[in-house]
Amino acid sequence: MVATYRSIVAGAALLVAGATGASADYYRGMKDMPAIVAQPASWYVRGDYSYAWQNTGDLNYATGPFESHSIDNAWAVGGGIGYYFGRGVRGDVTYEYRGSADVHGGTIATTNFDIQSSLLLANLYYDFRPYERFTPYVGIGVGAAHHRTSGGAVVSPCGVCVYDSDSNWTAAGALMAGFSFRIDRGHRAPVSIKDGPVAVAEPGRLHIDVGYRFLYLGDAHAGNVNVAPVAPGPRVDDITAHEIRIGLRWDIR
Repeated sequence: MVATYRSIVAGAALLVAGATGASADYYRGMKDMPAIVAQPASWYVRGDYSYAWQNTGDLNYATGPFESHSIDNAWAVGGGIGYYFGRGVRGDVTYEYRGSADVHGGTIATTNFDIQSSLLLANLYYDFRPYERFTPYVGIGVGAAHHRTSGGAVVSPCGVCVYDSDSNWTAAGALMAGFSFRIDRGHRAPVSIKDGPVAVAEPGRLHIDVGYRFLYLGDAHAGNVNVAPVAPGPRVDDITAHEIRIGLRWDIR
């Protein structure tokens, strides 16, 4: 009985040693294999968050421009789908929801109303170090913004004029610069080909994207004033934004 037990223990020890040695030889052999780089990704999806410091050109009213005007800062969330064209060029189509911002006009006449916007852009980028882990880039985008304004009132020494809410589409554009960093390192996988086994290097797929974006968001206008004769409400001209943007990009192969 004791001899049988010893035989079983000795056999198990030999099996473990053999498996360990085979595993070590396998990985050592895979490390020593000639490596070929897998075909790079063609498509990617992205999600982004940004914070914008916003400005306006003018705030106009039927009786003339407001002497002072301002617009609050805003945040935005969005996503999109993109394609790698090669030679450092990629492009994507993005949509984002932008948080509500207060518009203030004042001095002799005063008014306050909110703007909530959506933005649809087609973007083109140039990556200076494509396929490397750290990649600076520049980009440009064109598209359209949709603005929704709340109702409000213009208060002046002559009285109070109430105006309605409204919405409108306007042309939009963007200029971008930043960098992406590939978070995951990727891996190697053994593949057999005609000339023997090779280790296929699969680069990582997840990138973090950090950058600056200048946005032109066009014009936004409130509804008509509820008095006779009917007159247009306040109009915000040339809304722009300086943004810090951070997001994640996932490559699809």
